[in-house]
Amino acid sequence: MATYSDHIGDADEAYEAVRALAHARIRFDHGDEPTATRPEHPEDAYAGLGGVLGIVRCLSQVAGQIGAAHDRHITLARTDDGSAIEGRAQVQAVHAHVHEALLHLSRVHTELNAATSASGRIAWQSPDAPAFSASGPVNLVGPGATAFETRQATRPALSFVASARAAAPGGPSL
Repeated sequence: MATYSDHIGDADEAYEAVRALAHARIRFDHGDEPTATRPEHPEDAYAGLGGVLGIVRCLSQVAGQIGAAHDRHITLARTDDGSAIEGRAQVQAVHAHVHEALLHLSRVHTELNAATSASGRIAWQSPDAPAFSASGPVNLVGPGATAFETRQATRPALSFVASARAAAPGGPSL
């Protein structure tokens, strides 16, 4: 549990919690149902995105605070051989890298916020419920469907890991 005073312990605990989340087989089901027949509840993904959005917001704040701590104590910075000039240069490097990281985290926050907003506009239906629109039942692929509508309705699900790797060749993998 967070102490709000043991920053190293709290950081280690936060890392373990996020690590556990990353390694979990994420399935949006409710634990009160039998495992074998447990249906997924995709509507719960909205809350999951909101939680990740909060993590990114807090991560930005923490990174900024750590960068500021380096800046506040620049006069104490030395290298192992005692060089104050090199110590200050290293603090300036920390400042530049933290600033760059904060720019990237801001972009991550913006995109996750947009994803959360889009997720909040989805009205998830039960798998066995018929699809309806304002004019009646919806036939996803019917005789009057265009080629585009047919492709959209029958295309395979997105793979976020594969698309993230394709978007950032040589970058860190998810």
